[in-house]
Amino acid sequence: MPKIVVYPADETGCGRFRLIWPAQVLRAQGHDVTIVWPSKRSGIGGALDEHGTAVEAYAPPGTDVVVLQRLSYRPIATAVPLLRAQGIAVVVDMDDDLSCIHPSNPAHRMYDPPPGLGSLHSWRHAADACRDATLVTTASEALQQVYAAHGRGAVLSNCVPRRYLSIERQDSDVIGWGGTMRSHPDDLQTVGVAVARLMQDGHRFRVIGPRDGVKEALRLPAEPEATGSVPIESWPDALSTLGVGIAPLADTKFNISKSFLKIVEYSGLGVPWVASPRAEYKRFHTLGPAGMLADSPRQWVARLRELVTNDGLRREMSEAGRALAAQHTIEGNAWRWLDVWTRAAQMERNAYRSATGGPVRQRIPAAVAAPPRPGGGV
Repeated sequence: MPKIVVYPADETGCGRFRLIWPAQVLRAQGHDVTIVWPSKRSGIGGALDEHGTAVEAYAPPGTDVVVLQRLSYRPIATAVPLLRAQGIAVVVDMDDDLSCIHPSNPAHRMYDPPPGLGSLHSWRHAADACRDATLVTTASEALQQVYAAHGRGAVLSNCVPRRYLSIERQDSDVIGWGGTMRSHPDDLQTVGVAVARLMQDGHRFRVIGPRDGVKEALRLPAEPEATGSVPIESWPDALSTLGVGIAPLADTKFNISKSFLKIVEYSGLGVPWVASPRAEYKRFHTLGPAGMLADSPRQWVARLRELVTNDGLRREMSEAGRALAAQHTIEGNAWRWLDVWTRAAQMERNAYRSATGGPVRQRIPAAVAAPPRPGGGV
């Protein structure tokens, strides 16, 4: 059984869906998986030269695999080959294309700093880390082309906690969106005036998240209902209050790589949805009749009107969505994470033996520490 040490980038949605929740399931099953929380960084350390490049690196004693999320921090990114030289497998998990974040997104400046700043964080460091990693895991096939063109990668599709399936939901004709304009600055606009027209017909619209910018993006006559920021623990309960969920994504390079997380969340909660026909949304749509796709403002109006005026259709799609999401729970799919991490350990063990002719021997550090890494998704 390999010893696996997991380093999530944050403790919000990205960190939990991609690493924390799968790791917790595996640990509860008895596997040797340790989560190093972002607020208590420790375990990877070493020495740097004057340029911030690692010249020595170590991991916790006995580690077979380190799993690093959104590895954009230069000192750790440059330590990847040094860790691998000791026979330690390095898996880098990426859930967004950091090279093309919208300039209005607050994450843009951090991952794509202006020339000359010499930022320790950059999408370029992430690309280098993925190039040097044992394996790269991504949330979509398109991201494999971005970060694992070398062929050492695997898609781990986003799943939802099983508890989503048992959250009670009261059906209604309330249309809603879960998100924030801060990280989706150009997505709601693809809906056009569809929501505004349905509100004029007497239907309600609710934002699960901040209302900032939503009125302008959807061209609404007034500020919409909104919950404001919602803690991750309360997120599914808030999302379940919707009668119909929308998942618009603009046709951009960044969104080409987006996963189907939004609509699998809606489905798990029994919320029928209308979504843009981006690659992963289209793929999920083919799996079952849990929602509809809309590719123009006219289609958004038609699809949403069909759902909000047809109680029976909403009920059918709600049941189909939960049945489909039952196949995409973290508890039922955590083995896929373990399979990839175990494969990475075996790959590195074989490579080390071929290079040295002997078993893996790691340097044992006298002290262990690691610099902080940024958190938050895009």
